[in-house]
Amino acid sequence: MPPHHGQKTFKVSNPSRPEGLSDFAWRLMQSEDRKATLRNINLIGVLAALMVPTFAVLDYFAYPEHIRLFIGLRLGCTAVVCVLLGLLRTELGRRYYRAFTVVMPLVPAFFISVMIFYSQDPGTSYYAGLTLCIVAMGFVFHWTYEEAFAVAVTVLIMYLVACSPAILNGMDSRSAAGFVSNCIFILAQGIVIVSGCVAHHYIRVKEFVVREKFRQQKIKLRAQKMELEGALDELRETEGQLIQSEKMASLGQLSAGVIHEIGNPLNYSNQALFLLKKRLKAHGSDDQMVEAADDIQDSLDRIKDIVTDLREFSYKSREITIDYEVEESIQVAVRMLGKDIDDSHTDLVLDLEPDLRVEGVKNQITQVVVNLVHNAIQAMEKSPDDRPNRITITSAGAANGKATIRVRDNGPGIEENNMKQLFDPFFTTKEVGEGTGLGLSICYRIIDSHGGTIQVKSESEAYTEFIITLLQPAETAGCTTPFTFVHNENAVC
Repeated sequence: MPPHHGQKTFKVSNPSRPEGLSDFAWRLMQSEDRKATLRNINLIGVLAALMVPTFAVLDYFAYPEHIRLFIGLRLGCTAVVCVLLGLLRTELGRRYYRAFTVVMPLVPAFFISVMIFYSQDPGTSYYAGLTLCIVAMGFVFHWTYEEAFAVAVTVLIMYLVACSPAILNGMDSRSAAGFVSNCIFILAQGIVIVSGCVAHHYIRVKEFVVREKFRQQKIKLRAQKMELEGALDELRETEGQLIQSEKMASLGQLSAGVIHEIGNPLNYSNQALFLLKKRLKAHGSDDQMVEAADDIQDSLDRIKDIVTDLREFSYKSREITIDYEVEESIQVAVRMLGKDIDDSHTDLVLDLEPDLRVEGVKNQITQVVVNLVHNAIQAMEKSPDDRPNRITITSAGAANGKATIRVRDNGPGIEENNMKQLFDPFFTTKEVGEGTGLGLSICYRIIDSHGGTIQVKSESEAYTEFIITLLQPAETAGCTTPFTFVHNENAVC
């Protein structure tokens, strides 16, 4: 009957791989078959060693004249079986275990054939012992049909050889009938065993294929589960980052309002201080009072600069492309991070080229510098040695019409396996709660949108340096006049 549409068929051609099984699945099936066969050989060997001597009671009733000889043959069979079981536990036996599936049933069949030979009885009922060797062991051993055929033919030959003296000396009709009947039964048992091995192998392969499909589905479902769990974790992390971003956006709006509210009392303070200085000058007060008023004026001016920088940094309306000096963005970033720089005892060195101009959104370039300097301060806090923290920011123009900004720290550096992921969104090496992993990816996007590049160089336990290139206006490209000054000192050309 042809198979139904969609039904898989399996080619029973063991030991070659059946159709429908992958190489891995076939090796896995062979491994399972080997374990089962070794277990069954040990089981059948022990049963044969115990049962063959026990059946000596049959010799007492069937052939009492050969009782001693037959008992000796049975004990000899047990001894050979025990030797085979011992060999099976050796490396050689485990390697050629398939040979034991043929040899083990032929050992008792051989000794039974010797007993038939000495009995001179072609119609003996001991032929049943030969068929028992085939039937009892054939299915247990997971024979291939070639092995089953070889054993069935060998057993039949053994029986014919055992009966050969009686055949040559002539048999009466009753003995001849028993001999023919025994031969037919042995042949029939062999046919049944070979057919059974074919069917048994087909069933085992089919069952294994079903189990293999189920195993592959479990692996696939497990992989999908892990993928979904990973996606869920990523969604949870993204949700937390979005919540944090929303908080930062709200904080930015709040800051804008606070900046506006600070502006009014700051103006009043300036006016009041101006009036106070005027009155002090008119009444001729001492120098200490004048110096104190000047200090207050300096502080108010600094607060005014910070408020102006924050207002410019916060308002979206400022995000337009203009032609401006790089120094302005860097100075704004330094003023905004002044407290962090002082609290971390960081020595900030600025080596800026004067009148170096670029085209871009000033507010966004300031954001990039703020982020890089802030990251550098945090990284240097984890530096293993006691060397003083140092950040160097340099800017310079080039003849190719590009300006370069370098931000270098002497922190612990960046591990090599993290370099490729450094600008990926949500990638961070900071502890939970210390960062979202968005800062450098935003910096990369900002610089890329300006038509520039951002690169990083780092050496473990030595330094990290970010290198930014930006486009210069065509009319100023190539004009360079470098100068150097340190944070909190006035710039001098």
